[in-house]
Amino acid sequence: MRKLIALMLLLTALGSSPASAGVFTQAEMDEISCAALKMQLFYYYLAPEKDAKILNYTMTCKGAKNTYKMPKWVDTVVPEMLGRKVWRDPEEGEISEAALWQTPVSIVYEYLELTRKTFPPEAGGANIQPGLLVKEYADIRIRFQMSLDRLYRARTREVTMGDSMNGRGRTIMASFNLILKEMESIADAISSTNSRRYAEAVTASAVLSQDTFRVLFAAPRKYAPPPQESAAKKMFLRALGILGVILMFLAVRAFFLGNDEKTNVMMGRYSKKVEVFTEAFSRQFININVKYLVLGPAAVMAFLGMLTMSVPAFFFLSGVGLYIGMKTPAFVLNTMKLARGRKIDGQLMDGLILLSNCLRSGLDVVQGFEMVSKDLLPPISDEFALVIKNYQLGMSFEKALGVMEERVESKMLSYMIRAIVLQRQMGGNLTKVFERIVVDIREESKLEEKTKAMTAQQKIQSIVVGVMPWIMVGVMFLFQPETMIKFYGTPIGMATALFCVIWISIGMKVVASLGKIRV
Repeated sequence: MRKLIALMLLLTALGSSPASAGVFTQAEMDEISCAALKMQLFYYYLAPEKDAKILNYTMTCKGAKNTYKMPKWVDTVVPEMLGRKVWRDPEEGEISEAALWQTPVSIVYEYLELTRKTFPPEAGGANIQPGLLVKEYADIRIRFQMSLDRLYRARTREVTMGDSMNGRGRTIMASFNLILKEMESIADAISSTNSRRYAEAVTASAVLSQDTFRVLFAAPRKYAPPPQESAAKKMFLRALGILGVILMFLAVRAFFLGNDEKTNVMMGRYSKKVEVFTEAFSRQFININVKYLVLGPAAVMAFLGMLTMSVPAFFFLSGVGLYIGMKTPAFVLNTMKLARGRKIDGQLMDGLILLSNCLRSGLDVVQGFEMVSKDLLPPISDEFALVIKNYQLGMSFEKALGVMEERVESKMLSYMIRAIVLQRQMGGNLTKVFERIVVDIREESKLEEKTKAMTAQQKIQSIVVGVMPWIMVGVMFLFQPETMIKFYGTPIGMATALFCVIWISIGMKVVASLGKIRV
């Protein structure tokens, strides 16, 4: 380490100019001298005994005389700081709060005085080249960093160092951190033999030091919590919000009543869609009121919009609820249709075996369907029974099978239906076809189970990607309901929620598609 420092000193001495008179301008030298005096005065303000001179101290800074009266808070606060022990050192013993602040202040003063040695003699300096002071600058920076570390770590049960000096400590500590950054840049400035970089770093430290001194005379900055609204005012505002939502509802109702023709057309279209979905559900042997599927999500989202007490949020959530309600019947129908198809796939192998046995015993396909409808459990028994009922009412057997194929989402069932239709049209050994379909069902079920095991991680990841953000939002609503409602009740909050819904949906689709394997 010593060899490295010696080498740096030698290189710097060789690269530096023979005179340092051009390192600082006159304004920069005045700034540094003024900052050194103020740091010295700052140090004396924290001393146990104060000289009468510092009560009204007159100094010449930048060619002007200024008198600084000691701040009034020093008389009351500094004695408390002197009596409060906030740090214990193995060598120095217990250190008071005031002494802990004096250490970095004295180091800044020492740092500025060291810089003044590079001034020309006519400016009160010794005309020392900056490169010869690298070791001293490094020592000052290390000691200053250690003193700041003490400030941040020192505390008692009642007081932290940020609360020192009537709340001025936090601002001063921030300024000291900036001064430390400038100290760190001085070594680079000296090693680069760029005198301007060195001068700018030292001058910046001087300016920050004077800013720190000004904090002593300014009013302390403390956090003032916002005024709390009274309970009566909150209830009044909430009542106004509820009244506004009710008036909006009545206005929407009045608008529809004033446009009877358009309303009737819309209601007619809505009724037709309800009838279509009702028939589709009944074909799946499901009795459900489609109106509840449409109006349920719309009512829930409108109720949540009312709870927000925000007009934009009410309209936004009501629109989202209406959109979800219009999409819900198709989603529920497709989900139930797929679930019913999977159940039929699980029963189809037993049904085919029973049909094959019926054909071997001399029965025809129609009688085999009757046996399946009587011996097996729903839903396959219901489907086969409906085929027989349609056939008995006059529909051709092939047409009845086509209706079942349209109604049930099952690939293997489609294979069976096509095999029966071809056999009735062209002939063939239907028993062998059924046996082959049974073998295919067994092999495909094994392959599907294997693919499910292989893609389980991707499916879980897609669920986590879609669910976790909303769980976190729900937790935030539990802990900060008012803040969350205020944010999501604004246009920016609603746009953010819509943006998240879109991109989370895209993410779920992408992750889920990675685990899809077509068999």
